[in-house]
Amino acid sequence: MLSLRTFYLFLLLFLIITSTACTHIGINESNSLFINRYTEYMLGNIPEQYADIKNPLPVSKENISEGKNLYQTQCMMCHGVLGEGNGPIGELLVPQPANLTLTRRLPIATDAFLFWTLSEGGQLFNTAMPAFGERLSDKEIWQLSLYINSGFTI
Repeated sequence: MLSLRTFYLFLLLFLIITSTACTHIGINESNSLFINRYTEYMLGNIPEQYADIKNPLPVSKENISEGKNLYQTQCMMCHGVLGEGNGPIGELLVPQPANLTLTRRLPIATDAFLFWTLSEGGQLFNTAMPAFGERLSDKEIWQLSLYINSGFTI
């Protein structure tokens, strides 16, 4: 059994590695929503209803196209055309929106992480990201997730 001191040393090491890795790939204070949510996810602090959820939709041209349409109307003004967090409104926000082109390439970009993020928004992390679970259906959120994971191409 680990002593409390050993546990805290591992936790500190984890946070240092996470912070260093995020900084190395261009994630910094301006997109701290991602860092905060990433840390919570890695620590297993994801709400139970999202923990093991999988996208039920097939990866198809139709679903990705629908996701693109949703992205253009719901997300692009903040996250930008290519998801870089540099949309005309996003550049005015503090913290700025997450860079989704980076997020989608990381191991945490699981179905559960994306559905949680899109559904709950940024209120828990004091950001302006809306909770799309209040305005979009589950199917639409999954289509958005497919479009993001497609690399913003169709």
